[in-house]
Amino acid sequence: MLVRSIVILINLGLLGLLGWGTFQQITTQQETNRVMADVHENIRRAHQLTVVTNEQLKPLRETAAVVEEMNIKLDNTVNLLSRMNNSLANVQASEQKIVLGLDRLNKNTAMVMNQLGNISRINEQLLAPATRTAKQAQSEYGLIEDLYDMTGATIQEVAKLNRKFAFLGKIPVP
Repeated sequence: MLVRSIVILINLGLLGLLGWGTFQQITTQQETNRVMADVHENIRRAHQLTVVTNEQLKPLRETAAVVEEMNIKLDNTVNLLSRMNNSLANVQASEQKIVLGLDRLNKNTAMVMNQLGNISRINEQLLAPATRTAKQAQSEYGLIEDLYDMTGATIQEVAKLNRKFAFLGKIPVP
């Protein structure tokens, strides 16, 4: 019986604990419901304020849209001006290179003209000796032609002698 009484007491304790837990849950749920009702009311009021604020901000939104469009156009203008400045800088750099190239060309042309003048003076100095050398070469050419003719005649005479002495090659040598 003692065991049964203990089991009944435990059951009663657990039942009391279950009742107490249920009571706490109901109390907590009621508090949650009240907080949720307050939240709902605050959301409704916030919605009303948002509608009023949106109505009052409409002109500002339109102004902001116009300002944004102006900013986009200004950005485009800045980009166009930047590209134009870059193009002008490139043109200026190209013109500077052309000027430097023309300056170098002028210096080189002056140097070539100076060297051509030097060559002309040297050619004038070489003209008389070159003319004498050409005359001497012409004279030597004539002498070489005569020597060539004499060499040809000598070769023919040696060939005749070789034919005449050819029989000596057939004689046995002791």
